[in-house]
Amino acid sequence: MATPPQNKRATNGRCGAAEPHVLLVPYPAQGHMLPLLDLAALLAARGLTVTVAVTSGNAPLLDPLLAACPSVATVTLPFPTSPLLPAGCGENTRDLPPHLFRPFMVSLAVLRAPLLAWCHAQSQHDRRVTAVVSDFFTGWTQPLAAELAVPHVTFSPSPALHLAMSHALWRHLPTRRRVEDADEEEAVAFPEIPGAPTFPWRQLSWLFREYVAGDEVSEAIRQMFLWNLGSDCFAVNSFADLEAAYLDGPLPDLSSRRVLAVGPLSAAAAVGGTTTAGERGGKHAVAAASVAAWLDPFPDGSVVYVSFGSQHALSPPQAASVADALARSSAAFVWAAAARPGGAAVPEGFEAATASRGMVVRGWAPQVEILRHRAVGWFLTHCGWNSVLEAAAAGVAMLAWPMGADQFTVARILAEAGVAVPVAEGADAVPDAGRLAAAIAAAVGKEGEPVRERAAALGRKAAAAVAEGGSSRRDLDELVRMLKKVDV
Repeated sequence: MATPPQNKRATNGRCGAAEPHVLLVPYPAQGHMLPLLDLAALLAARGLTVTVAVTSGNAPLLDPLLAACPSVATVTLPFPTSPLLPAGCGENTRDLPPHLFRPFMVSLAVLRAPLLAWCHAQSQHDRRVTAVVSDFFTGWTQPLAAELAVPHVTFSPSPALHLAMSHALWRHLPTRRRVEDADEEEAVAFPEIPGAPTFPWRQLSWLFREYVAGDEVSEAIRQMFLWNLGSDCFAVNSFADLEAAYLDGPLPDLSSRRVLAVGPLSAAAAVGGTTTAGERGGKHAVAAASVAAWLDPFPDGSVVYVSFGSQHALSPPQAASVADALARSSAAFVWAAAARPGGAAVPEGFEAATASRGMVVRGWAPQVEILRHRAVGWFLTHCGWNSVLEAAAAGVAMLAWPMGADQFTVARILAEAGVAVPVAEGADAVPDAGRLAAAIAAAVGKEGEPVRERAAALGRKAAAAVAEGGSSRRDLDELVRMLKKVDV
């Protein structure tokens, strides 16, 4: 018999029958959960009763949020059993092999029934759920909200450009003209997006590229994206000065629904005093204060921070290339290596050879604090959107190596903003160490100053966006007003 959902901190008595009570449903991946939990903190700070739904294996990831915002409640659901997944598989994508990502996404829809039952139980105890905010990978929550007769907001941890592109793909199902040739360079156009961008097939969403008509998993994923289009509005972790072209008007690929840009959420949470940065995303392998003390002697903007996120593990040749490039560049650096289990080891002897100007962090690094340190001027990144927004908020320029997911669209946004230098492309690419070293050396030298100046200006714009009267603050206020409207 399935274990019933467990409530935690949900008995504070604040939410009566006519009080707003927002249910947040994150997708269990680091890059998806962190910004939605920041949003949860901001909503709670504005007087909304908030409950976050998670499975038991992901509950510890909420500890920083619950410590910062004791009023936030949780409902813990048992992880669903599914014929699509092996027994005992992980409950977060960081613990899964890539071939299970798609069936994992579909299997989570089984949570709809127990979550709906929990919502009905809340109504019987005068804690009626009055709105649902969920990640765009959990589109199954839109019909749940419809059954409850409450508003539904689709949250995107990705930029507005990628959000629109993803839904355009699932709406129109473009195909390659020369399928038999497997032409990965064939261009796909997005005529209803401002500027009518085109991308080669290989840079499209991997979820879509794996689509097979009639396949159970493929069709279930498509349905989830189509459900998103029935939402009352979209909220994105972005800000107007970074994505003005895609936020200024309605986007047909998003059913012309209102798109509220409420980011950078990590910066907004810090401004609002609700930051969850401590142990953000997991236990840090090194204390932020220790890294700061190591960085203190270096000149402003002279240090390169290196990290490729929680999902991608560098192959041994890739790790060797990065190490060789850092060694040749003579630049000071902090390298967060092997954040994902199974990541390639830092080459033997590398740390000893670079000890006077390099720090290697094995595991989860205090990234926000590192990027905010005045000595850090550049970030060698995979272009994950959370990382990019954290760098943008800190005024840090980027060396861009997009690898997959939304990262090619992110790289385009960074190029349009002039705050990044491309150095590699693709999850399997092994950059030439000499060329990468030259790019790093140029970045920290005089040649990189114009890019750094633009990045610093973008950082000031990000700060203004989340400050009182800023564009993201206004959009957040509009979202709060919508969520506070309760139909009795």
